Amino acid sequence: MRAYLVLILFAMLAACSTPAVKEPVPVIPPLPEGTIAEPEVEKNPYTQHFVARDLHGIKLQEATGQPRIYQGRLEMDDYQRMLSDGYEMVGYASFESGEVPHSYALAQANRVNAAAVIVYTKPLVELASTVRSRQTQQQSERKNVMIGNEKAYSHFASYWAKLIPQALGVHVMQRRDGDVEPGLIVLAVVTGSPAAEAGVAIGDRLLTLGGEALSSGQVLQAASQRYAGQDVELVFKRAQAQQRVRVTPGSNG
Repeated sequence: MRAYLVLILFAMLAACSTPAVKEPVPVIPPLPEGTIAEPEVEKNPYTQHFVARDLHGIKLQEATGQPRIYQGRLEMDDYQRMLSDGYEMVGYASFESGEVPHSYALAQANRVNAAAVIVYTKPLVELASTVRSRQTQQQSERKNVMIGNEKAYSHFASYWAKLIPQALGVHVMQRRDGDVEPGLIVLAVVTGSPAAEAGVAIGDRLLTLGGEALSSGQVLQAASQRYAGQDVELVFKRAQAQQRVRVTPGSNG
């Protein structure tokens, strides 16, 4: 599987020690949408290789109109941007082949009711070891990989749906078995949300809301809904220092 998901895992772990994003994430450039071609399912590699994510009961908005398609840049920056803009990744597709029209990625976005899709297309290369004459040192040279008479590419697409506005406005890492430290690590803060206004940042570890210990995403969601519209205390840890702020969760969640 493409290194994209591995990078996401590293980003989650790095969030433990990253207090905030220092530089704004660049806007992801849109691609021309055009007319969505509807290839047969068995002929669309974005459909054949699509993997749906388990969203753990996260509430999503119904997509309206034609999905937007974007040209991916740096995968982790794009991932962070979409989370901060209030999206959730609903699935992805990863495969290697010759050229594939972007309209095929859009067609799959329609099938999974996604509001947006980000595509990444990179030429495949292989390493060929050569031995220099009169030397024992090996060097690697890169050359294009071919499939038949055309170049081969690594294709990746991530599919996104808009979240129903959250009561608090944070994305958190799901706790794992054996995680002894309390709280939930913040992966992203939705722009303009109550959490953003209270100063919560990526990498913070949320401990309590209204005095309730936050042991899972479901507990956080329930507490946020219970205190919707109320001014309550949110306790979190940043760089080993505990902080207390006042926050008013919204009415949705």
